[in-house]
Amino acid sequence: MATPPRPQALAVEPRRRGWSAALVAPALLALVAAVLWRIGGFGFVAFDDPRYVLENPQVRAGLSWAGLRWAFWATWAANWHPLTWLSLMLDVELFGLDPGWMHRVNVLWHAVDAVILFLVLRSATGSLWRPALAAALFAVHPLHVESVAWIAERKDVLSAFFWLAGMAAWVGYARRPGFGRYLLVVGAMALGLLAKPMAVTLPAALLLLDVWPLGRADPTRPWRSWAPRLLLEKVPLLALSLASSALTLAAQSAGGAVAASARLPLAARIGNALVSYVSYLWKAIWPTSLSAFYPHPAMSPGGIPAWRIAGAASLLLAISALGLWQWRRRPWLAVGWGWYLVTLLPVIGLVQVGRQGMADRYTYLPLVGILLAVAWSLPAASALSRPARAALAAASSAAILSLAVASRAQVETWRDTESLFSHAIAVDRDNWLAWGSLGVWHFDHGRADEALRAFLEAVRAAPWDADGWANVAACHAAAGRWGEAADALERAVALRPGDEDDLAHLAIAAGRAGRSGRAADVVERLRRTNPRRAVEVEREARPAEPGG
Repeated sequence: MATPPRPQALAVEPRRRGWSAALVAPALLALVAAVLWRIGGFGFVAFDDPRYVLENPQVRAGLSWAGLRWAFWATWAANWHPLTWLSLMLDVELFGLDPGWMHRVNVLWHAVDAVILFLVLRSATGSLWRPALAAALFAVHPLHVESVAWIAERKDVLSAFFWLAGMAAWVGYARRPGFGRYLLVVGAMALGLLAKPMAVTLPAALLLLDVWPLGRADPTRPWRSWAPRLLLEKVPLLALSLASSALTLAAQSAGGAVAASARLPLAARIGNALVSYVSYLWKAIWPTSLSAFYPHPAMSPGGIPAWRIAGAASLLLAISALGLWQWRRRPWLAVGWGWYLVTLLPVIGLVQVGRQGMADRYTYLPLVGILLAVAWSLPAASALSRPARAALAAASSAAILSLAVASRAQVETWRDTESLFSHAIAVDRDNWLAWGSLGVWHFDHGRADEALRAFLEAVRAAPWDADGWANVAACHAAAGRWGEAADALERAVALRPGDEDDLAHLAIAAGRAGRSGRAADVVERLRRTNPRRAVEVEREARPAEPGG
């Protein structure tokens, strides 16, 4: 009887040794430097960078024992990622408060991530050009610019390093199981979680690697013969994921970051998640109109159209069905698609953190799954004629070059705060956070008229945002227009009735506008919660002098 053919799920390409493999790593480093090194000339942006560095006394102090303790116990900026804090402290220790060097360190981490991705995929599959292509696309994809160009996103490139190191350790463990090799996997995952909780999905990603390319899950045999063993191996890693998830939720809840979930119904969050999966996929293919902030569509008056949700759900189901149908003949399709779906799950918005609908940075690791599916769907070079190989090489090079050019353009949007938010507004005229942030930037630089115009655009786009109305009031108050300031603060107080700052500012503005009755009412309201501040406000809430 003839021997049945070996299932493709278990097959890898023969390893080809030679000088070409040794050139891939330095070529990736050079590619990242050519596309992203310009970032080293940029400064801080007024978008989390102040909270992470400039306004953080622990980070500003550099490395210290006190800083080490703080990093592991603090939930600053509604996050718990001690290794990221220590990394930023090390930057300050070495380079001072120099944003250029912080940017360059991000670029170096990203370059190393690309190299490790290549080495892991080469080790796992025995292929050369496909891992090289996937790593090169990873290195220059515009969706990754945000994770590299934003100092506050050090956690992305740092966590990804340990994630990929964990993958490398898992490949070694899968081939020669042993307690020491398994500990390397656990250690790498733990460090990745200490940098960013995105690593909670690593156990699922490793299970997918067991299917392909490691071939530890044999599709020709009953699943009961291999699934329990593979699942049992992931239990310690799953325990790390659960512990990290609990710590992260506690930190974000304490910082008020998950409050948006209470304001967004579950149905709206599910709808946005489905649409976001498709939007990320489209941006991976056609990376244009990228923005530092995407307003949550469910917060807009019209919400998300039902046809978009239905269309997104249908497309996701169709691609998933295709992957399952092809999982024996082309397992990389199912593995790559599963990787994308699973690794995006923690940040897809089912638990809403912040007020964004999606974010480019969330694709840093999930995009690897799409790149795997694309690279291994291309024909093997060894099976092609010389002209076909040349055509394939030309097409691959064109794809890398096109993404590199797009990334260089995207890099420039991170040059400074004004460029960042002006670009976000160009992408979406109703981007209320970009308008508000740009207004603060103008206000801080003495451009009162530009600031007011920006704040008015912010409240036009998001009339439900109390911060926007408070900013409008601040502009009017700075110009001595106390009546207009009081009107804007009335809107802010109506949106968040218990905010003491809004109440205090309203009492002062109303008093200086000559509305003494309203000022007295607000002071009395403030007196119930903060008598001392009420006395101070009452003293300031006096009618303004004519012309003052």
